[in-house]
Amino acid sequence: MNLIYNKIFLEHKADGHPERPERLLAFGGLEQSEIENGEKYLKLVYDEKYIEKIKSASKKEIYLDADTYTNEKSYEVACYAVGAAIKTAKQNDFALVRPPGHHATSNKAMGFCLFNNIAIACKWLNERGKKVFVIDIDSHSGNGTQEIFYKTDKVLFLSIHQFPAYPGTGWVNEIGEGKGKYFTINIPLPPYSSDDLFMDILLKIIPVIKDQYKPDVVAVSAGFDGHKDDPLLQLSLTTNSYYQVGKLLSSNFKNIFACLEGGYNIEVLSHCVSAFLMGVNNKKAKLEFNEQKTTSAANVQREFEARMKSLRLSHDGFWDF
Repeated sequence: MNLIYNKIFLEHKADGHPERPERLLAFGGLEQSEIENGEKYLKLVYDEKYIEKIKSASKKEIYLDADTYTNEKSYEVACYAVGAAIKTAKQNDFALVRPPGHHATSNKAMGFCLFNNIAIACKWLNERGKKVFVIDIDSHSGNGTQEIFYKTDKVLFLSIHQFPAYPGTGWVNEIGEGKGKYFTINIPLPPYSSDDLFMDILLKIIPVIKDQYKPDVVAVSAGFDGHKDDPLLQLSLTTNSYYQVGKLLSSNFKNIFACLEGGYNIEVLSHCVSAFLMGVNNKKAKLEFNEQKTTSAANVQREFEARMKSLRLSHDGFWDF
């Protein structure tokens, strides 16, 4: 897995906003990739009215909600982010893109997101007969991706995130509808959850998904705002978790691609991404990533266990976890 990046992703910006170009500049002198403008793929998820809304907002440089800005380049940059997502889906790479995508629903921009990059890539894969497992490790619930695939069994969506937190979705009883029933799995972590709980539950669930769902492709919504030093949330993860989840995925699945979502501490974001890549690529973790692993307090562990009991009940024994 390699990074796919282009300097076009620096052109989406607004003064004083946490989702800013410095997130990518912190990676240093990255090699640029050739990326197509992905505008032609937007209709896999979005209707013409929505596409025109984002294009118009960008021209006017307006905020779509209190958190989600545009500037004159935002529409173009977002289209290139979609193009990068398609490229990574073809090549099993990591799209280091902005703006992020997993909060964008089929008809609403929110949470810094304009178009749902990973959902578009998954739809593209579905059209080619591929069954996809999306694992969203961003520590905000991936509400947009959940909404887009809530009624299908062609995409299994798993989100592990802090709850309660923005955007307020992602409780255990949100499991999908119709053909999609049981194909949405939410793992709501209590605030101050640490490395132990994050990895323990994934170590139990990922092999089950491999054996029962048998996806052709794994798509990772790769957010790193669960790190203990991130300013927007209250989880206590270290780079160890991102390294371990990369290793876990690569040991269970062959075809894996990823798109950057959140992660707002500029000093640690590049380390988290590098740790994840090393895990996926089965490389030994660098010494500078060896933060001391964190352990959840007893009250957090008790709350987590209660939530996992509710999760299993919500899925009525459909999955063997």
